[in-house]
Amino acid sequence: MTDDTPLEPWIRVGRDRDGREERVVRSSVAVSFGSPAQDSGVSRIDLNDVLIRHPQASFLMRAAGDAMRGAGIDAGDLLLVDRSIAPQHGHVVIAVVGTEFVCRHLLRHDGLCLRAADEAVADIVPGEGEELRVWGVVTTVIRSLPV
Repeated sequence: MTDDTPLEPWIRVGRDRDGREERVVRSSVAVSFGSPAQDSGVSRIDLNDVLIRHPQASFLMRAAGDAMRGAGIDAGDLLLVDRSIAPQHGHVVIAVVGTEFVCRHLLRHDGLCLRAADEAVADIVPGEGEELRVWGVVTTVIRSLPV
């Protein structure tokens, strides 16, 4: 890849399943921890199994801007986007508006509307002849904490 090669704004995640893979036993975590001397029965948790419903249609994107802060999405957060989920009223979606990706709530009233969680940001409503394409549905937000 050369420096002038454009990077895709998403990364495919998950793994291909061949149907013979064993299912991982899931475990849960309590708010307090048991004694380290006791066998707690904790097993490894594979985030691919926990977070990704449709591996062939799932992508990671990084959020930019503050328009969705009220929905719990901050700049720099990773968004897990599933392109196989049919977008419904109220879903947080990634949409293509013009030539840009935007993250907004999808509203369906008298047509499609994209609404930010920040009330100061104007709604995106396609005008006559304009196309608004929903690219995928955001299923998970991953935020890194300072350490």
